[in-house]
Amino acid sequence: MRRRLLLVFLLFSLVCEVAMAQSAELTHWRSGLTEINEGWAAHEGDDMAWASPGFDDSGWQTVDLEDMGGARPGWHWFRKLVTVGPDLPEVQLLLEGGVGTYELYVNGQRIKGPGIRSSLAVNRPVEQVFTLGSDSGTFEIALRTHATPSYVAYGFPLFLSVTMGTPTVIEYERQALESERLYAVAPSVAINLLLVLAALAALALFASQRTQRDYLFLAIFLFLSGVSNGLWHLQQAGVGPISVNFLIADPLVYLVSIMQIEFTLSFARRRVGIGWRVYEVLLLLPALLVPAVWLGHFSQDTYNVVEAAATAPLAFLLPAFLTYWYRRGNREAGLLILPSLVPTAMGVLYNLGLVSSHLGWKSLDVLTSPIQIGVFPVQISDAGSVVFLVAIGFVMFFRFTRVSREQAHAAAELGAAREIQQRLVPESLPELPGFHLEAAYLPAEEVGGDFYQVIAQPDGFALIVVGDVSGKGLKAAMTGALAIGALRTLAAENLCPGVLLSRLNRQMLTAQESGFITCLCVRLSAQGAVRMANAGHLSPYRRGEEIEVDSGLPLGLAADAEYGETALELAPGDTLTLLSDGVVEAMNAEHQLLGFERVRAMSGQSAHNIAAAAQAFGQEDDITVLTVRRVAAFA
Repeated sequence: MRRRLLLVFLLFSLVCEVAMAQSAELTHWRSGLTEINEGWAAHEGDDMAWASPGFDDSGWQTVDLEDMGGARPGWHWFRKLVTVGPDLPEVQLLLEGGVGTYELYVNGQRIKGPGIRSSLAVNRPVEQVFTLGSDSGTFEIALRTHATPSYVAYGFPLFLSVTMGTPTVIEYERQALESERLYAVAPSVAINLLLVLAALAALALFASQRTQRDYLFLAIFLFLSGVSNGLWHLQQAGVGPISVNFLIADPLVYLVSIMQIEFTLSFARRRVGIGWRVYEVLLLLPALLVPAVWLGHFSQDTYNVVEAAATAPLAFLLPAFLTYWYRRGNREAGLLILPSLVPTAMGVLYNLGLVSSHLGWKSLDVLTSPIQIGVFPVQISDAGSVVFLVAIGFVMFFRFTRVSREQAHAAAELGAAREIQQRLVPESLPELPGFHLEAAYLPAEEVGGDFYQVIAQPDGFALIVVGDVSGKGLKAAMTGALAIGALRTLAAENLCPGVLLSRLNRQMLTAQESGFITCLCVRLSAQGAVRMANAGHLSPYRRGEEIEVDSGLPLGLAADAEYGETALELAPGDTLTLLSDGVVEAMNAEHQLLGFERVRAMSGQSAHNIAAAAQAFGQEDDITVLTVRRVAAFA
C-alpha cells in the first residue's frame, strides 16, 4: 500500500514539474510574444457555463485554431488555459477573428469589445487587441463563436491566429497585420476608383454630345463596375461587412453585364432586338438566388457556377457580333472587339477559379491568386480592368474626335442653312392697294424648306407664292433659294400661274438631282380677280371654306406635268388664306393632329393667330401662314 502511495506521489510531482516547466516556458517569450494557436479544447453547441474557469473541458476535442480551415455553421466554443507566471500580471491578446462571430471570456468574465452580431454586420477576420490582467498570471480563455451561413459561404475561418505578448510588441504585430491586410487590396481599390473617375469622364462626354447614348451607357457600365469590384475588395480587406458584397456588389455584376450589352450595341449603332432583351432579363434571374445563398439554402459554389454560366456568353457573343459587323463594313465595331472581350472574360475566369478552389482543384488557383507587378499584388480581374480602360480610352477618343468633327460640320451647315432660310421669306411684305397682307413664319428647330414670296408684276398684277421643299437642312434651303431665284425671273414675264409652274417645274428638274417642291401660285389683280395653280400644295381657304383647286404633281418629279388654273373673285372683306402643311400636321402630346377641320374653323383669323394656335397645339414642322384680305374696291 505504501509503495502505491509513493508511486502516486512521484507521478503527481512529475506532472506538477512539467506544468511548472510549461509555465516557465511562457515567461521567456522570444521577441516579447508567442502564438497560442495550438491545444485549444473545442466543442459544438452553446452553454454559458462553458465560460466558467472551473469548467472541466477534458472531454472536449483538441484543435489548432489556425489550421481548422473554413468556419462551420452554428455555435462552437473554444477554451485554453494559459499560465504566464506572476512576473507578467498584465499581457495583451491579439486575435485575428471574424468580426461579429465571437465573444471573449477570460477567467469567467466577458471582455468588452467583440460580440456576436447580426449577419448583416459580420465581416472577415481582422486583428483586435485585448488587455488581460491577473495577479497569478493565469488566464483561462474561452471563445464563444457563431458562424452565419453567409460567413460560411465565403469560406472564411473563425480565427487566423491568436497571439499573446507584451503591449509594445503586440501593437507592432497588430500594425504589421493590419498593413498587410490593407496593402493587399490597395492596388485593386485604386484601379476601381479609376473606373469610377472614368465613368464621370464618360458622363461629361455625354453631356457635350447628347445624341451619343453610348457615352451614357459606358458611364453607367464603368460606374457600376467600379462600385461592384471596389465594394468586393473593401470587404476582402475587412473595411466593410460581408453583406455589402453579398447583397450589393455581387448582384451588380448582372447590371454591369446588361450595361455592357447596351453600350456595345449603341456604339455599333445597332438596335437592341428581342433576343438581346430576353438575354438581359435572363441575366437578372440569378440575382434572385442571392437571398437563398445568404440564408444558406443554396450552395455558394453552385451559385458561382450559375453566375459564370450566366455571364460567360457575353465574352463570346459580343466579340463575335462585333467581328461580324466589322466585316459588314462597320469599321468602328472592329475597334471595340478587344475591349468587349476583356472584362467579361476576366470575371468568368475568376469565378472558375473560385469554384475550382472550393472543389480542391489546385491547378486553377492561379485564376484567383494576385499577379505580382513589382511590389504590388494585382487581381486578374483588376488587370483586365486596366486593359479595358486603356483600350476603351483609345476607342472613345477616336469616337469623340470623329463626332466632334461631324458636329462642327453639321453646325456650320445648319448656320449656312438658316442664313439661306432667312432669304426664303421676305423681311417685309409689299403694299398692295386695296389689300391687307399678313404673314407668319415659325421655323421648326430643324431647318426646313418653307418659303413664300409676294412679287409685283409689270402689268399691275401681284404674284403670291407659298411653297415647301422636301427634306431638311442645307440641301432643302438651297433648293428653296434656287426655286425663288427662278420664280423671280419667270415672274417678270407676266406668265399665268399654270404656265409659270410648268416652266418652274422644268427648271427644277434640270437643276436638282432629287427631292421635290409643293407650291401654290396665286396671281391677283387690283380689282380682286384671282387665278391660281397648285403643284401638290395645300388648297387655300376663303370665307371659312377650303377652295377646290386642281392640283398637279409637285415640282421636280415629272417634266411633262401640267397645271390647271382656278379663277375666283375676292369681294371686299374676303380673306384668302394660304398655309403650309406644318399647320395641319401640328401634333399634341396625345399624338393627335390639328387636322383639316380645326384649320378650316380658324382659317378666317389673322395669320399670326393661326400660326400661334398651331404652335401651341404642338409644332412638328415649319409653320407658314399668309393671308390676303381685300379691304375695299380699287377704282
